[in-house]
Amino acid sequence: MKHQKMKTTLLLALTLALALPIIAEPQRGSRGNCDSPREMRAELNLTEIQEKQMQDLRFDRELNMIDLRAKLQTEHLTLRKLRQADEPNKKKLYAQVEKVGAVKIKMDKSKVDHQLAVRKVLTEDQFKIFARTMQNNDGRGKARSCDQQSGPNKRPHRDRF
Repeated sequence: MKHQKMKTTLLLALTLALALPIIAEPQRGSRGNCDSPREMRAELNLTEIQEKQMQDLRFDRELNMIDLRAKLQTEHLTLRKLRQADEPNKKKLYAQVEKVGAVKIKMDKSKVDHQLAVRKVLTEDQFKIFARTMQNNDGRGKARSCDQQSGPNKRPHRDRF
C-alpha cells in the first residue's frame, strides 16, 4: 500500500515538473492589446511613396547595423585576446575598451539618425501612432509579448522621437 502511494506521488510530482514549464511559458502568437508590425503599417495608412521610403530606410539601417555589429564583435574579440595575455597591458586594454565604446556610440547615433529619418517621412498623426507602437515594443519593430511590458524585468522607458 505504501509502495503504491509512493509511486503515485512520484508520478504526480514528475508530471507536474514536466508540465510546469509548458504552463508558465507565454502563449506564442498572442499579443493581447499589443500592436504587431503588420497592424501598425495598416494603422499608419502609408502612401505608396511613404511605404517605399520606409522600406529604403529599413534596408539602409539593417545594412549599416550588419557592419556595426561585425565591427563590435571584432573589437570585443580583440579585447578578449588582450585580457588573456600572460601579462595584460593596461594601456592597450584601455585603448581597446575605448574602441568598443566608440562602436557602441556609432550604433546609438545610427539609431537616432534612423528615428529622425522616419520622423521626416511620416505625418504628425502617423508619427504619433508609430511612436506609441515603438514604445510598446523592443525598439526593433518586433513587439514583445504583452506580459513582458510590465513587471520587474521591464526595460526602462526611453525617449522616442
